[in-house]
Amino acid sequence: MRDLFIVGAGGFGREAVWTVERINAASIQPVWRIVGFADDDPSRASGNFEGYDLLGSVEQASKDHPGASVFIAVGDNAARRSIYARLRGHDFPCLIDPAAQVSPTTEFRHGTYVAVGAVVSVGTEIGKFVIINARSAVGHDSSVGDFSNIAPGVSLSGHSVIGEDVFMGTNSCTAPGMKVGDGASVACGTPVLADVAPGTVLSPFGTLKRK
Repeated sequence: MRDLFIVGAGGFGREAVWTVERINAASIQPVWRIVGFADDDPSRASGNFEGYDLLGSVEQASKDHPGASVFIAVGDNAARRSIYARLRGHDFPCLIDPAAQVSPTTEFRHGTYVAVGAVVSVGTEIGKFVIINARSAVGHDSSVGDFSNIAPGVSLSGHSVIGEDVFMGTNSCTAPGMKVGDGASVACGTPVLADVAPGTVLSPFGTLKRK
């Protein structure tokens, strides 16, 4: 077994534990030993969360467990990117739920999460530290850039191109071949029927430019 600590003692952290436990149960021998949670919140500097030790700050956990793998269970894209920059030198595995349907032709980079019930089709490219949530689907020959978050129920049609640091809200979708630029956000339930420019927010009420 390999040691693993999870960054983020919150809802996503609980989901990560569930996924790790499911991976272990589905394997001939357990793959991971969770040593605990790191969290910068001072109120979570010590104690217990989900049955595992609280290890203190990100830096403290890294110092105490220098050889451990790390999974960053933080949903905010910018925060996830910032934490990664503080933890260089560790291994960042992908966590792919055994009940996700993932094509063997999919290319993953490190630190990515694929939740229960997700479908990732053929010829897809998934960047590092991407979140592909429950019941979401990534269509054939699509790509999702680094540090993007694909919320539950999202449907990306074939040949979609999702940039870096993108947030696709719950039950949003793309028409085939659409591009969503870096740093853009698509609101819950919103269809993408034309390319979305970088740094914009697309909602049923129109497109807004972020400050």
